[in-house]
Amino acid sequence: MRLGGRWFGALLGLAIAVTLIEPGWADSTNAGSSASALGDYPNRAIRVIVSFTTGGAADLTARVIGERLSAQVHQPVVVENRAGGGGVLALDLLKNAQPDGYTLGIASNSNATKPATMTRLPWDLAQDFSYVAIAVDATMVLVGNPDRVSAATLSELTAFMREHPGRYVYGSCGVASTQQFAMEKYRFRTGAIATHVPYKGCAVATPEVLSGQIDLALVALSNALQYIKAGRLRAYGVTTATRSAIAPEIATFRESGVPELRDYVQDAWYGFAAPAGTSQAIIEFLSDSIRQILATPEVSAHLRSVGLQPAYAGPQATRARMLTDVTSFTQISAAAHIKAD
Repeated sequence: MRLGGRWFGALLGLAIAVTLIEPGWADSTNAGSSASALGDYPNRAIRVIVSFTTGGAADLTARVIGERLSAQVHQPVVVENRAGGGGVLALDLLKNAQPDGYTLGIASNSNATKPATMTRLPWDLAQDFSYVAIAVDATMVLVGNPDRVSAATLSELTAFMREHPGRYVYGSCGVASTQQFAMEKYRFRTGAIATHVPYKGCAVATPEVLSGQIDLALVALSNALQYIKAGRLRAYGVTTATRSAIAPEIATFRESGVPELRDYVQDAWYGFAAPAGTSQAIIEFLSDSIRQILATPEVSAHLRSVGLQPAYAGPQATRARMLTDVTSFTQISAAAHIKAD
């Protein structure tokens, strides 16, 4: 693992310092010169590599933004799902692609869990990628199958798992995913014990708990919302600091009444990255295009309808947030002894 040491600390400090600059200033600097440096870009199809299966938050982000980007640049945007290794494979493909702006990948703070939980990685989040933008925040929710789990609240569920260690099996959206990390963080704080089963994406984990193959799942709200509203899944809480505007009826972990969760929070975000060495003009062009797309009322409404909250951030802010999340996840992983399966 190459991410660490004195060099990383210095780079992280620089990245955090960038976020203190007035929002939007750094990302809009030299916009005119960037436009002139584009040449005829793009003049062919753009590929977007997604590290999870179809139907999950990462995939929805890529497809909703990709469709609008295609219309904007008059070129196809092709989404390629490459699930495997908890996202490690997809980022390896992105790292080794030509840095010409024609291969992008979905970046998320699920990527930031990998240096915190894996000792060997084929890529370095600080060196191998150019960050384009954060596009959405994806609320995570703990759900249970009502036919298999009798607890009505997170407080009751926590008490049961303490008293009956290993009785329940929970699914996550992948090995060392943000969803697994959020659940393991909850278990570490509360002493609740459950067996983990990782899936290749939230879109795969959600049907498993729905069908009763597993008892619980911590997944993206975008995958579970329709089943929660239909009463087919019970929502035990969202992991964000405040309730989701999309489903305000679902309480947060903080509101559960469990003392150990009074300051619990775990966010999830999705955006875009490119191979390191991609020209700044292309990065700025793509980032501004994503910003414009997210500002479109119909796109914003569409994303919210599937449980995703538009949350644009530019290249420097995206890079800073990724590196800050690596540090945070590493600290929590060390304390909670969280490792990839």
